[in-house]
Amino acid sequence: MIRHHLRMRRVQRVYRYLPDGVKLQVLQLIERAAVGRPSFTFLRIDNNRELYREELLVNSHLGGAPYAEAGEEWPTCTRAILFKSPAKFLIQVRLNEPSLGMLWQGRLLTVFFWLHSVVVRSYALPSADRYVPLHAPSCLIPCVPLTPVRMPVHQCSDEEEKSFCISSAELCEIVPDVRQVLSPYTDDCIALLTQILHPNASFCDFTESTVAYVGGEPMHIQDPPEATCDVCNQPLRFLFQFGDIIPHIKLGDSGACYVYGCDRHPDHCKGFFESH
Repeated sequence: MIRHHLRMRRVQRVYRYLPDGVKLQVLQLIERAAVGRPSFTFLRIDNNRELYREELLVNSHLGGAPYAEAGEEWPTCTRAILFKSPAKFLIQVRLNEPSLGMLWQGRLLTVFFWLHSVVVRSYALPSADRYVPLHAPSCLIPCVPLTPVRMPVHQCSDEEEKSFCISSAELCEIVPDVRQVLSPYTDDCIALLTQILHPNASFCDFTESTVAYVGGEPMHIQDPPEATCDVCNQPLRFLFQFGDIIPHIKLGDSGACYVYGCDRHPDHCKGFFESH
């Protein structure tokens, strides 16, 4: 544990002084490697990204104020007849991942959480003109923009067991130029790449509970849920997942939320929660 803390302090110090041009070059290398091959969209926590209010309203971010439209109220989850409590707003995600198909492009999803209940709202045409602020039941947590980064999917050989994972170590293998760019600054390229993708991370590589991404396949902590549409009872499409990355909110024991949608009824999305 002590060695881990020392490693993290060292790599975080390197990241603080890493030139912005180097960070941008690494992200560009990763996105370039995703062209013309299976890919997904990683959602990078971007504390340094400045957005106008109108941009934040309709784009991906953690915390802050959720997008809403006329006639909506802040979700209140019911555990018992006499016990009601407002849900916590966690994240909103603007879908622009090509693998999801045209139906989902540009759609905005907001996610609220209460105990193990997940509330998902889906908007086909989000815009600043249609936005109506919700009355927040308590102080909002700080808003943190999320920047999409297109990433290549590891393609398994016939002998390998097919599984979907997000790993800085694997990215360094898929995109070897990343090591070349980072090696003048550190001998721990894997942990430094994790810092670039998740600034101030306290971990060296990603797990199910420390990522946020759109497309690809879900990285489940437990057995996959039986995700079917409440309207047509057909299997749902996996849209995105996010882990225990919300400022000032703990999702159980290193938990993760998974969001699914119906290609026939895209206004009816569902969320599931898992933890260790």
